[in-house]
Amino acid sequence: MYAGEVLKRVHGLTNDKLTYFVRAGYVRARRIKRKSLYFNDFSEKDVEVIRRAWELISKHDVRTRAAFERVRKEAEDPQLTLNLRTPPNSSD
Repeated sequence: MYAGEVLKRVHGLTNDKLTYFVRAGYVRARRIKRKSLYFNDFSEKDVEVIRRAWELISKHDVRTRAAFERVRKEAEDPQLTLNLRTPPNSSD
């Protein structure tokens, strides 16, 4: 899926931010060559990571690196939640 399709599916995301995510290494899109130009090809998994991280960044003011780390950790362990509204129970 190309960048334009990703931007349609992730509300509020700009092309500049998407390009930043790729260049900074937060997302590893596949590079496709058409004639003399290269395009990023994003998988469904990439789009889901971008969507969830963008939600944390835009709605919860989470920094970019922390947002992508949280999304990746949640993908590794589905029992983790990203509920930012309720503080964790302290059993001190």
